[in-house]
Amino acid sequence: MLVRNGVALLLAMVLLSGCATRSLFQPYPSQARAWTADMAADGPAPLLRKGVDSRDGVLYLQELGRVRQLSGAIEDSESAFRRAFGHYDETDAAARLRASSLVSNTGALLVNDNARPYVAPDYERIFAHAYQALNYWRENDVTATAVELRAAANEQRVAANRRDDEIAAAQEAARDEGVQPADFDSHFAGLDAAAGEVKASFQNAWTFYLSALFWEAHGEYNDALVDYKKALEIHPDSAMLQEDVARLSRAQDGRVERDKGLVAVVYEQGLVPARRELSLPIPTPHGLFAVAFPTYSAADKPRPAPLTVAVDDTTARTEVLTDVGGLAARHLREQLPGMLVRQTLRATTKYNLQKKANDDFGPVGAILTQIFNVVSEQADLRSWLSLPAYAQATRLMLPPGEHRLQLSTPGGGASLTVPVVEQGVTVIHVVATPGRLITRVLPVQEGPL
Repeated sequence: MLVRNGVALLLAMVLLSGCATRSLFQPYPSQARAWTADMAADGPAPLLRKGVDSRDGVLYLQELGRVRQLSGAIEDSESAFRRAFGHYDETDAAARLRASSLVSNTGALLVNDNARPYVAPDYERIFAHAYQALNYWRENDVTATAVELRAAANEQRVAANRRDDEIAAAQEAARDEGVQPADFDSHFAGLDAAAGEVKASFQNAWTFYLSALFWEAHGEYNDALVDYKKALEIHPDSAMLQEDVARLSRAQDGRVERDKGLVAVVYEQGLVPARRELSLPIPTPHGLFAVAFPTYSAADKPRPAPLTVAVDDTTARTEVLTDVGGLAARHLREQLPGMLVRQTLRATTKYNLQKKANDDFGPVGAILTQIFNVVSEQADLRSWLSLPAYAQATRLMLPPGEHRLQLSTPGGGASLTVPVVEQGVTVIHVVATPGRLITRVLPVQEGPL
């Protein structure tokens, strides 16, 4: 009878874990190696499609949209991102205030945060809309490109408006549960180091720059100037952005550079670091309980490395506009109060479960619950891992005609011919992935929308 009851208890736990996402059984970074090793290959797509209907579905859709874009399968990429946007809408409709879901889902409370449906953070949503804009830009669909660029900007605006409220709600929940986030600051000092100079997880100057280029090309100088200024607010010391703001201010006054076209390079370097697992002792009414947390380490971040663009006697180097690893680390830091609440409740719940199993089923029950608690205690390491480590940009003003550009990075280079149209904008999208430099010359943008 004792063994039968113990087996029944274990079966109940297994059934409980069945509500979890795929990442409960295999840490997400180890899954992502299958597609981040060669993101421009076709092989990863079937693997990613297997995950799109799971509770991690939006994460797999974002990865699928990204890798299919890099492999040149634009229709597949567009479809994946459209489905991801549907997930965003469902998430927003279900919980306008994310703080309301700080402690939800019984399975997650007893297992770990991997059992919670994945919710794409703001910085991922912003990149998804920017990538969809690049898809439409590549197809020369001007209207759809404009829609996605506005959507990316709107995501930043909405995130800015709700950020303080969300953090305040999480801190209030922590106070209600008697959790003091400041007591754990020393354990998460690595998060602040990884975030670097990033002040808010939604601030993405690279997407503002991409948008500004598009508006400038179509003579929407006011919109372009607004976005250049927003990028400059994030990087006030950037000489490039200061010059762009000055150029657009002149354009507004009718002083447009004649006999020149703008060539811009939007460059994505490397891969965003993955989360690490950190085990911390959490105090409960019954004593300390070891709980796993996600974190980032500054040691995992590559150094920024510019791309050099050379044409004739002119040379330009890209500069970092968005530290994506910094965004990811800052997002996790902002989520820490709510995470500590969940982990404290989880530790208490697991302890009580273990105690009840011992009372009801004796040593067998205690052993089974101890095994379950150890096995199920995994940090939530999910995040969009095919994003770049750094998003960079540069630009040159060149005379109309075709020009041969030499692109070079520490990992390799490329040579390509680009068209330049008077007062038009030619954008080159360059992505440095492991062992490969991917280049796409997007259709020249010119004339009114």
